[in-house]
Amino acid sequence: MKTFHRLSFLFALASLVSFSSCTDGEDSDPPKSEAELIGSGVAWKFSTVTAAGIDAKAFIDDCHLDNLITFNYETPISIGVVDSGPTKCDDAAPQTSDFTWSYNETSKVLTIDTDLIEIPGASGDLNVESVSSSELVLSQSVALPGFGTQEVIVTLIH
Repeated sequence: MKTFHRLSFLFALASLVSFSSCTDGEDSDPPKSEAELIGSGVAWKFSTVTAAGIDAKAFIDDCHLDNLITFNYETPISIGVVDSGPTKCDDAAPQTSDFTWSYNETSKVLTIDTDLIEIPGASGDLNVESVSSSELVLSQSVALPGFGTQEVIVTLIH
């Protein structure tokens, strides 16, 4: 009888150890870096554009607001594609154009070799305010005609 109880106890203990060693999160991927989130390969599109908290989409031509911007994360050179969307500014221009980009996670600066955001006065590097798998918020100080220098915030979404 003692042998039966010992075997039952050992079986129960072995079962407990086996079941407790399984966790739901073991096979999950490690969290993505901000650069990987930006460069997911999924197109971003304009959601909002504000300057000093006021809607600033009026400063951007409609033909730019429907553009799709895709950052592809590769190292050492990350390539992106701008798709002109359904409304092209120039019918003779190609539908898509490539660009190179890089992101510094320490300074949170996105460097792009072209003007992705066609705001008069905007150029150069963009500050990344936040990034998630579904939203990218960029900012830049821009001299807006008639309004002086303003912080322009652009929100892109998937």
